Amino acid sequence: MRTKQVILGAAAACAFLLVGCGQTHIEKKREEARRRWDQARADMITNLAEGCYRRGEFGRAHEHVAELVKSGAPYAPAYTLAARLAAQKGDLDKARDLAEGAKAIDPNSAEARYVLGTLEQTLGHGDLALAEYREAVRLNPKEVKYVLAETDLLVDQGKADEAAKDLCEAAKRAPGRAEVHAALGDVLAMLNLPGEAVGSYRTAMRLKPDLPRLKERLAAALFRSGAYAEAAPLLGELAHSEPEFVSGWIRLMWADCLLALGRVPEARALYEARRHLAPKTAAPLVSLAKCDILENRLASAGERLESALALQAQDPETHALIGYVLVATGRPGEALAHLRVALDNPKCEGRPTVERLLTQAEKAVSVF
Repeated sequence: MRTKQVILGAAAACAFLLVGCGQTHIEKKREEARRRWDQARADMITNLAEGCYRRGEFGRAHEHVAELVKSGAPYAPAYTLAARLAAQKGDLDKARDLAEGAKAIDPNSAEARYVLGTLEQTLGHGDLALAEYREAVRLNPKEVKYVLAETDLLVDQGKADEAAKDLCEAAKRAPGRAEVHAALGDVLAMLNLPGEAVGSYRTAMRLKPDLPRLKERLAAALFRSGAYAEAAPLLGELAHSEPEFVSGWIRLMWADCLLALGRVPEARALYEARRHLAPKTAAPLVSLAKCDILENRLASAGERLESALALQAQDPETHALIGYVLVATGRPGEALAHLRVALDNPKCEGRPTVERLLTQAEKAVSVF
């Protein structure tokens, strides 16, 4: 009898335990279902808000995400969007707090890191911004906007070499993204490597020929790399396709390109047109003087250069050219001062040529 009672008691205890375990299991299932529902709801609301944000309906976007943020829902994309909306209203401190919240909820959210980086940069915290951009790149290396933001900031900080290196790596990770190749071309051009920039621009052109102002950048790099024969038709096409107020620099570069190719009459016509538009500036006069020199019209060149010096007395190129004209017309003594002024200026281009001309003038003077 006692044995039977023990068995019945054990069975009752076991049944109680089974009921308890079953209840715990049910509660866990309910909790998981609740979490999944909260996640799905947060995802749905954030998607609706992001759609409003893209359409410029910022008020509606704010209404959607404000409830989620207020409830403390641990959903990083909602906080990231709320940060963008706060920044759009100009409340940068609140925006940064929201972005920090998104980062705390999901430290592996590349977008949260990127948005926080943009806010830190706007607030003038360059090093903090750079750290967030780099983390965004690490988390999602194929999203090009992250590396573009990082390298733009590096350039602003005077670290163009570092930016070029990072863009080269990005071009390997995302070889089909024209924006990366174009950005690399921009940095290489800034580093005075126009030949290398041409290669990057050409790749970008093949991938996305309608990328804004890409053709202009390619043409400028071709010109600066000395590829005048290739640059000239491209610059001519651009000069005719853009209005005058936009294409002024293009027309001048085109004229310089034609001059370098020995097509003096065509270059002269473009310089004359520029002089007509800007009669009180020295640059067109200097350019026309170059045309005169190439056509051996030294007297005319000298007159134009005298007029240019009256407008910009310290321009090294003008002093170097008038020094050449004076030496070529048998007045080396007068040339000395102009050539020395040119060489004293750190921006003097063609320095070896000017130095040789100065030596020639000094020898000519010493003979007499």
